[in-house]
Amino acid sequence: MHLQLDKSLRQSAGKRWLLRILAAIGIVWALPLTLLGLAAGIPIVLARGRVFVIRDATPALLIRGPLADFLLERHPFGPMSAMAIGHIVIADKAGLTKQILTHELAHVRQAAMWGPLFPFAYFGASLWAWLTGKDAYWNNHFEVAARKAERHI
Repeated sequence: MHLQLDKSLRQSAGKRWLLRILAAIGIVWALPLTLLGLAAGIPIVLARGRVFVIRDATPALLIRGPLADFLLERHPFGPMSAMAIGHIVIADKAGLTKQILTHELAHVRQAAMWGPLFPFAYFGASLWAWLTGKDAYWNNHFEVAARKAERHI
């Protein structure tokens, strides 16, 4: 019994290390996008914004503030509560719920998987949906997956 417990503890410790290594690879792979997110987030922080660390399987920084509220409300694709750019989530103060944060963290995981190719894959998924007569946002594969993640909280 004692040997089994030690073996399972070693396996779980090994699994934790593997997950940390994979998370680090995802962070590096998505770094070009994350730098864009930081470039967008720095003015928000300088204009009385705040930064929060999200400790998730795929970590992220959450940036909020009055400038984020202003920009998200006037986004060129329409008002939104939050958006993810690499490992950066920019969110408004009023509308960020656990469900929306879960949705955005799904996009962070997608960015970790696709890295700098993510914007092109996302646009391609929107284009494909549109070309097949579907809504470019609601039927985008990445948005469908993010909404599915919301339902599992």
